[in-house]
Order: sequence, then C-alpha cells, then structure tokens
Amino acid sequence: MEWMKESNRMKHLVGVLAVSAVGTLLMGLGCIGGMEFKDCHHSGDNAKRPLREWDWSAWDWKDVWAGVIGGVLGQVLQLMVVMVIWRMAR
Repeated sequence: MEWMKESNRMKHLVGVLAVSAVGTLLMGLGCIGGMEFKDCHHSGDNAKRPLREWDWSAWDWKDVWAGVIGGVLGQVLQLMVVMVIWRMAR
C-alpha cells in the first residue's frame, strides 16, 4: 500500500468516497475523471498548451484507481446506511 502514500492519492480516495456516499458510484467515477483531468492540466507545460497538444503521460492511473477504491467504499457506506434506516422503519 505504499502507492497510496505517493502524490495526492488519499485526497482522491477521500473525495470520491464522500461523493459516492452522498451520490452514486457513477457520480464518483465522473469526479475521478475530472480530478485527474485537472491534475493533468496543471502538470508541466500542459497549462500553456491547447488540449490537442497535451502530454498525456502526466495522466496518473494510480490516482484513478485510488478514486475507484474510494467510490466503491462510499457506495458500500451509503448502502449500509440505507439498510439501517430501512430496518429501523420496519
């Protein structure tokens, strides 16, 4: 789990966990794409170039996977809360 301590992966995990806990996993996946697109835009010379000339090697798939893990955990958390509320209402 050393790869989670690199870069800003914990921010990706926690941010998408919160979004998925309130929304859905698909909403979290959209946020992952947006966060990584922003990170890719702000790295190196990409901020000075148009999109078609970007260096896409700045895209970090480990950040994406950290977000996917957060999204799944958030969705599980949401389902657990819904199940508790549903059982209390019965």
